[in-house]
Amino acid sequence: MTASLGWDGLRVEIPAGMEPVILDRGFVRLAGPDLPVLDLRFGPEKAPFNPDKDGPRLLKASGIGDARLAPFRASWTRRLKGGVWAAPSAEPRLFVLHPTEKKAVVAALFSAPPQAILLRSVLESLDWTPPDTWRSWRCYDLRFETPSHSVLGKASFRPGSFRLEFSIARSTLVFERLAPASVLLAGEDLEAWLEKKILREHARGLSISSSDPTQARFADPASPWRRILAGLPFNPGQIRGGVRHDEAGNKILILTERGRLIPAPDFERTFSAYATISIQG
Repeated sequence: MTASLGWDGLRVEIPAGMEPVILDRGFVRLAGPDLPVLDLRFGPEKAPFNPDKDGPRLLKASGIGDARLAPFRASWTRRLKGGVWAAPSAEPRLFVLHPTEKKAVVAALFSAPPQAILLRSVLESLDWTPPDTWRSWRCYDLRFETPSHSVLGKASFRPGSFRLEFSIARSTLVFERLAPASVLLAGEDLEAWLEKKILREHARGLSISSSDPTQARFADPASPWRRILAGLPFNPGQIRGGVRHDEAGNKILILTERGRLIPAPDFERTFSAYATISIQG
C-alpha cells in the first residue's frame, strides 16, 4: 500500500506488510499477515491530557482492565515531541502519545505486544495536523487537501467507487474516484458523460465547460434569480464542481460542492490538489 497514510489530521508511515482496512473519523485500523492488528484512535484534546484522569477511559475503550497508564521511557522516545504512556506494564499493547505543542492525543493499540522495531517505526512517524488549518490527506491511491474546519462525514471505499464527504460551515464537499474510466466513458467524451451523470444525480441540468478533453467544470447556470437567492437567509445553496480524467491511472476524479459555497480560491486549491498516486506494494 502507500508508504504514508494521511487521514483526518493523522499522518503515519504504514509498516511494511500492513495496509489500512478501516478508515473512519478519528480512527484507523492497519493489518497485515503475521503482524499484530494496529488500531489508532486520535483527535484534538478537549482539555490538557492527564494520564491518571484520562487513562481509565482509554484503557476501557481498548479492552484492557486492571491496568493503568505508566510513562514509557525507551531511550528513543526522548526524540518524540511529547510524552508517551503505555499499558499494561509487563507486555504493553496500548501506547498513548501526547504531542503537547499540537494539543492532540493519539492512542495506538496493538492486538499483541509489538516488536520493538515495529513500535518505534509507528510512534516515530506519527504526526498531527489540527482541524483549524488546511489538512493533507493520502489514502489508498488518492491524495487531496481539505480547507480548515472541514469535518469528515461519510467515507466509502468500494471497488471502482471511492466517495468521501466533508461538511464545512454550510457547505458539503464530495470527493469521488471512479474506475475504470475506459469502461465508464465507453467511448464518450468526458463532457458528454458528465452531462448524463449530472442529470441522473441532481435531476436538473447544470452549466458545463471544459478547458481540455481531460477536464471539465460544472455549476448552476448564472441568473438574476440566483444572485437574489444568494443573499437571502433561506438560500437553498448552489452546486459547483470539477471533474478530471486521469488517463494514466484510468480513473475519473470528481469534486462536488453543495450549499453555501466556500471562497473560490479555497475551492480552486482543493480541486487542484485532488489527484491519484501510485500504490507501493
